[in-house]
Amino acid sequence: MAAQPVLLQTRALCKRYFAGDTVVDALADASLQIERGEYVAVMGPSGSGKSTLMNVLGFLDRPTTGDYLFDGENTATMNPDQLAALRNRSIGFVFQSFNLLPRQTAAGNVALPLLYSSVPRRERQARALAALQRVGLADRAHHLPSQLSGGQNQRVAIARALVNAPELLLADEPTGALDSVTGAEIMDLFAELNDSGITVIIVTHDETIARRTKRVIRFLDGRIVADSAPPAELRA
Repeated sequence: MAAQPVLLQTRALCKRYFAGDTVVDALADASLQIERGEYVAVMGPSGSGKSTLMNVLGFLDRPTTGDYLFDGENTATMNPDQLAALRNRSIGFVFQSFNLLPRQTAAGNVALPLLYSSVPRRERQARALAALQRVGLADRAHHLPSQLSGGQNQRVAIARALVNAPELLLADEPTGALDSVTGAEIMDLFAELNDSGITVIIVTHDETIARRTKRVIRFLDGRIVADSAPPAELRA
């Protein structure tokens, strides 16, 4: 059976938090559809719901109401173990703060997701090195995070996200801790990965970053207020 062109779809997604007598709708009636191979920026001010959306899309959190379909399957029917298996198999995460283990080498950090898939040690090592090669860091495989620059640490984090050959990369402010030149290099890498067929969603507040993508979804107060391609004259 041919793969579905639509990778993920949300229908009237709502995520509600309770703080005493206060009710906060972090997401309110959020409906969107993303096809395989898209390159998307999710934008909005602090508290707009963009990071909540990423957590829901990455199965790190469940919506209060609404449906989330991944590859045509409604994830509401899945138990926590099934969601964890799907997350490990299909989604790679990249964060602003890298989230690397300081006492593990670059290769060790990249190989970590494979431990949860019961991959043999030799294969873990080979796949970690291949992922580091893909991001241009094969020669730093045995360096600790403290021995690498910020941009190199983010490349290690991207390699870790790639090691399970995910269908989707979710990146939360991936250039936020980097200078502008290094940030541009990281965005070049995301563009290359997208060109290879990986669906990429980047959560950002930076218009410069959003202009590097092919579609921008804007959030405000938990709601989608705009969904369009960046203007051609502004595309990097």
